[in-house]
Amino acid sequence: MTMKRVTIKQMRLVNFKGIRELEAAFDGRLTDICGKNGTGKTTVYDAFTWALFGKDSQDRKQFDIKTLGRDGKPLPDIPHEVSVLLDVDGEEIR
Repeated sequence: MTMKRVTIKQMRLVNFKGIRELEAAFDGRLTDICGKNGTGKTTVYDAFTWALFGKDSQDRKQFDIKTLGRDGKPLPDIPHEVSVLLDVDGEEIR
């Protein structure tokens, strides 16, 4: 069995957990995501694992993806979206 080369080309998040909107393009090189606590690093990772595997970064299928308002309650009737564009051995897959 031959291993496939998988590269993340782009990610887009809309109302996923604490991130209202984020679009990130990757150039195929190693990418570090860094920042202070509470700035969304784990949320980006959760979005990626949710899109690919239906789980968060702690392997939980049951976790809250909803965006919370200032009162701590989920905002009603807003779309939630995670889109990932991958390159798998030269073929783009969204």
